[in-house]
Amino acid sequence: MRALLPADPGRCWVGADPATEAVLSAMLAAARVAEVGWPADGTADLVVVDERRHDVEVAARALAPGGTLAVLGSRGPWSVYPDTDRPELLWRAGWPVHPATDLVGWARRRAGLSRPRGAPHLEIRTGLSGPPPRSLADRVVADLAAATGRPGRLVGVIAAGQTVLRVRHDDGGGDIAVRIRLRALDHPPDLAAVVAGEVPGLLSVLPQVVARGHTAGHAWTASRWVGADRPSLVGRRDVETRRRLAADTIEILQAHPTGTTAPGWARSWADTADQLSADLRAEWAGVMQAAENAVVTAWCHGDLWPGNVAVDGDTGVTLDWDNASPDAPAGLDRLLVGPLAAGGEAHRWVHEVLRHVDEPELLDASPVGGRAWSAWDRPHRLALAVAAVVLQLRNRSALGDGGALVAEAARAVADVRHPPAVVTAAAAEEPDPGGSTGTMAGRTARGALWLAVNGIVVKSSQTVVLLILAAVLAPQALGLVALGTLVANVSVVLSSLGTASALVFWRGDVQRAARTAVTLAIVTGVALGSLIWATAPWLADAMGAEDGGARVIRGLVLTLPFVTVSAVTNELLRRRLAFLRRIIPDTTASVLGAVVAIGLALGGSGVMALVVGQVVQAVATLLLSWCVHPPVRPGWSTADAKGLLSYGGPLAGANLLQLVQLNVDYIVVSVVLGAAALGQYSLAFRLAFMPYLMIAVVIGGAAFPYLCRLTGARLAEASATVMAATVTIVTPVCLGIAMLADHLVLLGRKWSDGVPVVALLAGYAWMLVFGTLAQTSLSAAGRTGVAMGLRLAHLVFLVVGLALVSRQGIVAVGASQLVAATLAALLALWLLRRVVTGFSAYAVARQLGPVAVAAAVMALAMLGLRILLNSRHVDVSAATLVLGAVVGIVAYALPLAALDRDRVVGLGQLLKGGTR
Repeated sequence: MRALLPADPGRCWVGADPATEAVLSAMLAAARVAEVGWPADGTADLVVVDERRHDVEVAARALAPGGTLAVLGSRGPWSVYPDTDRPELLWRAGWPVHPATDLVGWARRRAGLSRPRGAPHLEIRTGLSGPPPRSLADRVVADLAAATGRPGRLVGVIAAGQTVLRVRHDDGGGDIAVRIRLRALDHPPDLAAVVAGEVPGLLSVLPQVVARGHTAGHAWTASRWVGADRPSLVGRRDVETRRRLAADTIEILQAHPTGTTAPGWARSWADTADQLSADLRAEWAGVMQAAENAVVTAWCHGDLWPGNVAVDGDTGVTLDWDNASPDAPAGLDRLLVGPLAAGGEAHRWVHEVLRHVDEPELLDASPVGGRAWSAWDRPHRLALAVAAVVLQLRNRSALGDGGALVAEAARAVADVRHPPAVVTAAAAEEPDPGGSTGTMAGRTARGALWLAVNGIVVKSSQTVVLLILAAVLAPQALGLVALGTLVANVSVVLSSLGTASALVFWRGDVQRAARTAVTLAIVTGVALGSLIWATAPWLADAMGAEDGGARVIRGLVLTLPFVTVSAVTNELLRRRLAFLRRIIPDTTASVLGAVVAIGLALGGSGVMALVVGQVVQAVATLLLSWCVHPPVRPGWSTADAKGLLSYGGPLAGANLLQLVQLNVDYIVVSVVLGAAALGQYSLAFRLAFMPYLMIAVVIGGAAFPYLCRLTGARLAEASATVMAATVTIVTPVCLGIAMLADHLVLLGRKWSDGVPVVALLAGYAWMLVFGTLAQTSLSAAGRTGVAMGLRLAHLVFLVVGLALVSRQGIVAVGASQLVAATLAALLALWLLRRVVTGFSAYAVARQLGPVAVAAAVMALAMLGLRILLNSRHVDVSAATLVLGAVVGIVAYALPLAALDRDRVVGLGQLLKGGTR
């Protein structure tokens, strides 16, 4: 904004929000803030007024004839993006748009759709007489033309460490970026040139300077504009180039040490962050004293977030050196580059930086301060991590972020310095997986086996109950159970709000956050349960449930508070990879609930047998979770609640969309085809869906806390490995179900219509694995919003398909499920490739080559067995089911072991080396 104001403003009055007033007052020496009122003497040369806070007509009375009135409000050719507290750029119709990270984001910004509602516009008005004064930008453009001999015009203003004017020459030859110093700082105006003079080789990653000068007392540097007006079609090349340039910049700086730290370094380093209070500076200086013991120093950049690495094709430069320091621990940028690139909520980077203290594997053997990060002891890692936080706060203080960021940083550092006693006790009881990646991978693999045991027990119990109900009840009654279960599942997702799962990813005091999560679970569970209890008759009628639907819904909704509260404890155990204790409540309670349900069903209780069994299971799960882990008492922290909801909200949204996606077919079949068709379809779906629930969901659940501890290329590699391993295990089960689908008639000829549906849905379950694991990796990268968008896309694909074919019968519905899952899987792989740097769908496909061969052999073997049995007129039976399954497993396992022996052996060694 200052660039569009007069170059020599003279006497100024400012009335706006506190951040704007503070910044403009610092830039305009003669500025006064309209704290009480506006003068009416008509002597001001410049008045800046926000019409949302002040009366523009009253403010204009202070303006002298020929003066300038700058109005922030609802009109004007410029838009302050996104707002005056966080100005990123001034945007005007026809100007190039600074690119977002993807094509959709660029298009939305270009069209003005991503501008927050109420974002202010800027209008410059001149006084009643005299020529309008020239703006600072006009003067700079004129001086640049004099220096280069090429006239130009202003086509953009971007806020960075300095203000950047984008100047376009009409004769072609590319745009010019003019970086202009608008506020006084205690280092040279062109600090990048100073660093380049001391660090040979840095010029290769710096912008090419074409001119330098001073205008109206402000120093500026002009260089060739680097950066496409929009990202490439897929954006992949831009991401890779940014990563490479950031890494190259760190390596170049680190290769030229400036000395070592000495006594007093910690205090001087803390004093550079003027946002910190004197007490906090002294406290943090004490923490950083551990790094005064001759730690190697070098120049650092200090703000290597993706926006400061401009790319154009395969070339690029590193920008914004205003935060550079010559006495930083060598390679300190390594602690910041990943957290700053991760995005997310504004304060998340602080917690990401401090994660390096207790999770040194995040940097592997990358050197910081002249030594591999993992080679430093904890006090040194803590000192260096706090130094990185101070470095970034120093940059943020100049931008006027206010006290919220400092308060969050102070709390985060305190949590790392002094872990709560309850956390320390838990750590002694079950060591946190802060060791090597291999150790964590082994614990994850072993955890997947424990969760698989739990899944087998839980799903087998449910399946036995389902089959018994199918044998003694009519299909209409089974459809009633399906609709009641749908309501209960949706209620669980809504009442939890994703806060329990957010604890797995949580950065900071997880025990305090867990207490807040319990409070949220109790309040929302009781409130939502009461609402559903009251509206149960209406819900039953709306879904076409027959008599008894309201009783089923009311009975199942009683489980809500028990399920949501026990989920908090269970997720704390999953966070620490304590999978054995994690499965005890679920496994034991599911068996108990199944026994109760089966006994009541055989006694003639009908569908209410399942309802009572579910209630018993929910209560038992909560009580048993308190046996394996101390109960988490309710508590409250507003900051923790906001953090839990910001991460868990999209996660809950994704889960809710998944529930809709997994059940919208039930509703459509019930409404369009009737209760009998719903019973046929629901049984087919449950059987075909079993491998997905028992394998993919289990592995994804075990992998999630492990993936949360990885970043960058390591997260990409682990995501590909987890996906390939899961598909390897799921493939023979899904293929076997599809080829043995005709054995469904063993439950009675009344189920014959569901045979082709089972085969189609087995393919659907196989395709669903890719989308689910992609969402797990996206959530581990902190991109729960993207994961939710992926769920929404899958739902849209399915709804469109159902709208087109549902009246053709349940076979057509199964086919639409398969098509929608295939489209969603392709989209999931593409999104994962975009978001998680280094992920390659080709790498996954290459690992699955032996799986494809083994699956083909299995299909041929089972088909040959089918032909042989048919030639001998052998009907389907329990014996043919077992024989077919055994032949299929052997036919799959033998070629897989021969073609992929190394990976099979490696998995065995991983499991053997795993821990608790």
